[in-house]
Amino acid sequence: MFYAFVMISISMCAYEILSLILPLKFSIQTKILLSLILISGLAKGFLFVRTPTGFDIYELPYFIQLFISGAYNFIIVALFMLVIKDFIFVACKVFRINFPTHNASLFVLSLALCSTVYGTYEALKVPAVNTHEIYIENLGKEFDGMKIAMLVDIHADTLTDKNFVEAVVNKTNALNPDLILIPGDFVDGQVKSQGKNLAPLKNLKSKFGVYGTTGNHEYYFDYKGWINEFPKLNVKILENENVIFTSGDSKLILAGVPDSTGGQMGLSAPNLKQALKGIPENSPIILMDHRPSNARENAKFNISLQVSGHTHGGQMPGIYYLVKRANKGFVRGWYDVEKMKLYVSPGTSQWNGFCLRLFDPSEITLFILRTL
Repeated sequence: MFYAFVMISISMCAYEILSLILPLKFSIQTKILLSLILISGLAKGFLFVRTPTGFDIYELPYFIQLFISGAYNFIIVALFMLVIKDFIFVACKVFRINFPTHNASLFVLSLALCSTVYGTYEALKVPAVNTHEIYIENLGKEFDGMKIAMLVDIHADTLTDKNFVEAVVNKTNALNPDLILIPGDFVDGQVKSQGKNLAPLKNLKSKFGVYGTTGNHEYYFDYKGWINEFPKLNVKILENENVIFTSGDSKLILAGVPDSTGGQMGLSAPNLKQALKGIPENSPIILMDHRPSNARENAKFNISLQVSGHTHGGQMPGIYYLVKRANKGFVRGWYDVEKMKLYVSPGTSQWNGFCLRLFDPSEITLFILRTL
């Protein structure tokens, strides 16, 4: 899989050198420099998979990560634009129309560069709050107006460092939430190297506490280490478990299942039947499931609201539709799945594997529960 990814990256880079850089009426030195910058983006592919020595890209210094991430982002963004440019080029050849090769390549270069800078900035900035009122069947009057804040896909690392996480924590606490949910992908990297960047989570404050589930990235690095670390951050991880909140005569159920990657690695697999064991009948249920693709199966268990992440909202036009297909049609925002409401967050931060958000802003999500 790694080698296939590297070969695809090399092919994209070669195509862009031939289609974008060579047609430009620049000096040979400038073309070589531009080609080297593109090639540096390939480092993303080579370094992205952990080596047998335990080295990983997330431990590289900030500015090195930012540079190679920007170069890789440019490769992806420019690819879509070059395909359109070359389609027009072929059409012009067929109809014997003169095609301004240099000007077209210069336009793509400029547009791709501006889009990459903007998209990288959007990926790294502290997100805004997105507020939703949601009406829940059988919700007791005592829980009417309850505020639930959701953070997901934080992916703390050298780019999403402790300053970013601290800013997110402060912004979340300012909402004065009653409950905070974090359904997976907290971090990328080992506890020893990235624990300091996720540490500000321990300052999150809410009436009913902070609860989370594992995402696929928890399993890629240091699962056991992070499972032991989360209690120190005052985060209760629900792995096929539930917690019952009581206010007066009303009850509200929060359940969580682990990501399916756990089952593939011989650890806990998602088991919603077990997660709902022992709950009182006719009580509203909020489910944390990192992947929205499980929604149709989960809806069979009378879930009121499922909250998910994982998709990063699609990240940019074009890729959006690939992400949608990979997640069974769910990519961002609200969905009605039978009688269940599904909300797919675009994520609270960026993912280092593709540090770009082009017309796809991240968010801190705030739900306000309402009785029907």
